[in-house]
Amino acid sequence: MHSAEIANGGNSMLPLIILAVAGCAMEAVFIVLEYQKRWLPALLTKGAASLLFLLVGILALRMAADAAYAWLILTGLLFGAVGDVCLNLRHLCGSRAKLVFMIGIAAFLIGHVCYIWALTARMPGSLLYAVPACAVVSAAVIGFVLRRVNVEGTLKTFGIAYLAVVLLMACLSVTLFIMEPASRAYRLFALGGLLFAASDVLLVLNQFGKRAYPAFRALNLSLYYVGQLCIAFTIVLLQ
Repeated sequence: MHSAEIANGGNSMLPLIILAVAGCAMEAVFIVLEYQKRWLPALLTKGAASLLFLLVGILALRMAADAAYAWLILTGLLFGAVGDVCLNLRHLCGSRAKLVFMIGIAAFLIGHVCYIWALTARMPGSLLYAVPACAVVSAAVIGFVLRRVNVEGTLKTFGIAYLAVVLLMACLSVTLFIMEPASRAYRLFALGGLLFAASDVLLVLNQFGKRAYPAFRALNLSLYYVGQLCIAFTIVLLQ
């Protein structure tokens, strides 16, 4: 019976794994197209890649042990997909590029709030440890970033707030893993949270840096996509 359950579990995960692999392949194609500045094919490919990690979340929802957690994560993935499209749509929007970019970042911010909500609902006491840790980490990371970028005004304020929320999500995910190290879901979320935070730091440095970091874009995109997949898979792994 135990062997049969393991086999059934593996079979149920197979579609998710196939979607994840297909999504990674699509993301790789997108990265190549973006480097070639083929904006419309890049936008379509990025949209397809984002749809694939969203489908991972949708299929995982059917196997979720905690429906409330699953819906919050799925909502976060949805806003992540919207952010993906907006950040690439800006290349086709002319004078409205900055507005579209800001809408995309706002969508990502809402997604992070959903992730924070999902984790906090599982373990409210984790905030007592995650918030002070986030304050220390944010001071170090945001200070590091600000010394290396050229950005002022509203965009600077919004960027600082955004990075603080991203780092809180990452600190919270690591805190839950530390508190329950045997949980595969929390282990995977911690990895995803750290990858997401690293990706966003690279995004800011690449987008607003005082010097060019061409290699950062491919790394930023790769870390981001794997991070989203890690978070999506926690839906089915969380017991």
